[in-house]
Amino acid sequence: MKEFMLGAMYWLNPNYGAKEIEEDMRRIRDNRFNIIRSFIWWEKVEPRRGMREYRQHDILFEAADKYGLKVMETFGLYLPLWLQKDLLAKGIDDRSRRYPCFDRPEVAGPMEEFLRDTVERYKNAPALAIWNLWNEPTNPPCRCPATLKKFCLWLKRKYSTIEELKAAWLGEFQVFTTACVDSLDELTPEWLSDAFEFGTRGRITPMESDWHAFTFDNARENIVWLRDTVRSIDPVHETHANPATPLSNSLHCGLNEWALAREMESISISVHPSHHFFGHDVPENFFSTYLYCIDEVRSWAQGRDGWIGELQAGTTLYHARYYTPSPEEITHTLYHALGRGLRGVLFWEWQAWRSSMMEVGEFSLRRAQDGAPTERSEAAKQFALDVERHREVLAEVERPSAEVAIFASMAARNFKFQQFRNKPHIPGICDEHNDAVYGCYKALNRANIAVDFVTELTLDTLKRYKVLFVPQVEMVSREVAQILRQFVADGGALWADGRCGWLDDHVYLRNTIPGNGLDELFGCYEEDFIASPEPFRLAKARSYRHLQYLHPTTGEELARNNRHVTAVRNKYGKGETELWGSYVTLGLQREGEDADTMDQICAFALRHGVHPVVETTPPLALECSRLAGEKADLFVIGSRRHEPCTVELSFPDSYREFGTAGQSQPGGSRLTLALGARETRIVIGRK
Repeated sequence: MKEFMLGAMYWLNPNYGAKEIEEDMRRIRDNRFNIIRSFIWWEKVEPRRGMREYRQHDILFEAADKYGLKVMETFGLYLPLWLQKDLLAKGIDDRSRRYPCFDRPEVAGPMEEFLRDTVERYKNAPALAIWNLWNEPTNPPCRCPATLKKFCLWLKRKYSTIEELKAAWLGEFQVFTTACVDSLDELTPEWLSDAFEFGTRGRITPMESDWHAFTFDNARENIVWLRDTVRSIDPVHETHANPATPLSNSLHCGLNEWALAREMESISISVHPSHHFFGHDVPENFFSTYLYCIDEVRSWAQGRDGWIGELQAGTTLYHARYYTPSPEEITHTLYHALGRGLRGVLFWEWQAWRSSMMEVGEFSLRRAQDGAPTERSEAAKQFALDVERHREVLAEVERPSAEVAIFASMAARNFKFQQFRNKPHIPGICDEHNDAVYGCYKALNRANIAVDFVTELTLDTLKRYKVLFVPQVEMVSREVAQILRQFVADGGALWADGRCGWLDDHVYLRNTIPGNGLDELFGCYEEDFIASPEPFRLAKARSYRHLQYLHPTTGEELARNNRHVTAVRNKYGKGETELWGSYVTLGLQREGEDADTMDQICAFALRHGVHPVVETTPPLALECSRLAGEKADLFVIGSRRHEPCTVELSFPDSYREFGTAGQSQPGGSRLTLALGARETRIVIGRK
């Protein structure tokens, strides 16, 4: 694998000159880091139109090069004051958005000038490694004339005739029929503006399904514009972005992360427990949450480089959640980022000197007031030294292919976002699919079953996997249903829950549930759907919120509630499916972990030939990652226990010799380790 990159966000103190900046670079190098991340803020370097001042950034690039550090340079795309005032004078006000709408020519023109000037200045800087095009890209749907014009063009590409559009928008929708256009010529930005304004209370649901699908594509087009602008001047250095959507519905930001990743050489994720974790899990489970984020961004990358672009490094003081990552958490995350194939990790941030109300003293890896070491920075340094000790082995290993995939559906996010927009008072509805995916992931990760995430865009990769889990994917198009059927017919195994496929891609309820031929795939259809606030046991699995009564056709009964079948197994072609008639995986996240439910999910994978990375005695004691090579395999072993423990590891393969903590041990397929509380370490299995 490539050299692992470890570094931190470095904020330029405006009072620093060359001496102070060079001293900071020396400290960063001495912490065994090899990269920094920096921002060039448009509003800072161009306080007056056409007058740009880069002097301090020149010093930073020279100092980084002097101490052997690479730079990920990030464009700070907040508008300068002079441009904000110009826009307001024209009646354009994007201040409610994190970023302005890039579709507006009044924004894109001057922004491109800033980008071109910056890239031209630093494209030959020896320290430059990566252009981060867009920090935490956030592009919620904008209904300005420029964006509505792009939506019109998008619709006319998707629907070549008015009949195709009406079939999609009026398939079984009565309210819309009095307003829908009668020709594609009538489909104008002005008509769309009226439809959005007056189409409340679900009256334009099919059109909104297309609108949100367009939003994903439009964010991708914005990234392509930024990328092409940079590449037109600097075709050498890689391009990058770091979404901040680890656990929530990415439609809040208008993002399809898989689509963004395809347009750049690398992608990263922002991971801040204070922001992201508390609404989804309890601190005792945060180790698993970090791993979810690691596997998620690696899956987004689709074989490109995946990073953690921001990892919370220190204490929050005036955020909604007060939190300090422990040295053990930092070590755990760094080792598993390495062990699961990421390219690197960047802490947020090196030293939190910043004044005013913008995170002053927060998130600091080093001591905020003077940059002195902390136990967190020392933990990161010890990890870096350990990576250096294993440099030769790391150069020859790669992450092996996973045997299991989890379907993280963009259509499901679209559906839940529409429900949220129509009834925002219903708690948690927007993130239901994401939470179900996370619940499924926790069950598999608990058993050390390696997984990838797939989405509609990457379903063409399903042939790589033995097993596909489909947690609460309620909206399934005809095209996706056909891909799922083919996967199973060719010998794959598919497990689903959460009223799978009861709607099609325009939120229509067809004649059969599940629809689009999924009833044949699962060998059953829905007889009834009832609210069930009290949990029941479906065999061993715990139900959550609703029960789906199923009528087997070609399938066999697996579980029932009184007189009604609630789970069905079916042979289809060369493969097999299981459909569980409740929101089982969502319940794992919303109601807490349930050992029997998690075991039942894992049993499906094991039944179809999936091998855990490692098995342990006592069970469930460790979290494990693996990199494989011809001469050796590298394992990252992390204890889940809050007290010291002794664990026996059972590996799928046998090894000539084991090496860990500087000691050699006899080979074989078993290894006994004495681990400290929440300790994480590397184990080498030599072949």
